[in-house]
Amino acid sequence: MRPFATAGFGLLAMFSAISTPISTAAAAAMTNDMDLVYGKYQMAIRAAQLCRGAPDTDAVWRKWSSYLDAQTKHELGAGERLSIIEGVKGDVTYMVRRQGCDSDAVKDLLALYDAELAGLIRK
Repeated sequence: MRPFATAGFGLLAMFSAISTPISTAAAAAMTNDMDLVYGKYQMAIRAAQLCRGAPDTDAVWRKWSSYLDAQTKHELGAGERLSIIEGVKGDVTYMVRRQGCDSDAVKDLLALYDAELAGLIRK
């Protein structure tokens, strides 16, 4: 399953819809919501790697992975996570190359990275 690989820039509109906390009424569709949450964080990480040279070490990935697992309520299996990572990695790379790090879409991803993920690597 590669839900994000061919989705292109439509992902950003879809991900912006989940910037608010997930309500208990939406719990029935948890797995799909968690795919989106996980994908959004992975997009933010990839944007930070490409635009800011964010670290790519095992220690940092362990911190990020623990945080993302908690944010997704441990709902996603390894295969599902890998599929999402592979899809969004290409999408964000394409977006950064075409639109640049100063585009609004990439700035939104970097803002998420700054707000929730950057601090984890300093701990």
